[in-house]
Amino acid sequence: IEAYRRAVDINPRDYRAWYGLGQTYEVLRMPYYALHYFRQATKLRPGDARFWCAMGQCYESEELNMQDAALECYKNAENRGDREGIALAKIADLYRKRGDYEAAYLYNKKNIERLDTDGVCNADVVATLMFLTQHCKGTGRLHESEMYCTRLLDYGGNHTQDAKSLLKEIRLLKLNTEEEFDEEMSESMSD
Repeated sequence: IEAYRRAVDINPRDYRAWYGLGQTYEVLRMPYYALHYFRQATKLRPGDARFWCAMGQCYESEELNMQDAALECYKNAENRGDREGIALAKIADLYRKRGDYEAAYLYNKKNIERLDTDGVCNADVVATLMFLTQHCKGTGRLHESEMYCTRLLDYGGNHTQDAKSLLKEIRLLKLNTEEEFDEEMSESMSD
């Protein structure tokens, strides 16, 4: 902490020192202090998405629990080209926690596109695909749900059985929906 403070005293425009102080206080679980220093870094370098993500994480902390402020910070990070890919997942998760599943769906969709582009293959991909599968199934987007679920099967692991069960349910729903559509069409043609 002293080294960062000396750096700030020497050069108050050194955004790295302000950010370092913020990180140090975040590790010490002192989010109010961390937030102050992250804000200072952000004032000096507002286009740096990392600083916005750091502030978002402070706002999300148990001590602050300011979800709206966290969401705005993550949106700012995303608008500033979050190269580390933190913001999209965080935005989607915050919307999911709020119960705004359609917004969560849109941000998860953007996130899976980013993960695919970056060639990421980890638990984040699986969690995102699982959300997309279940949400699309629940909202009647059965073809899209089937596509995401099929991708889940490609990843293997302990979620495979869940994905297989989901895929069976989706295909049954699709079959029932197609049968109902066929019945409606034949009824309307006979009228």
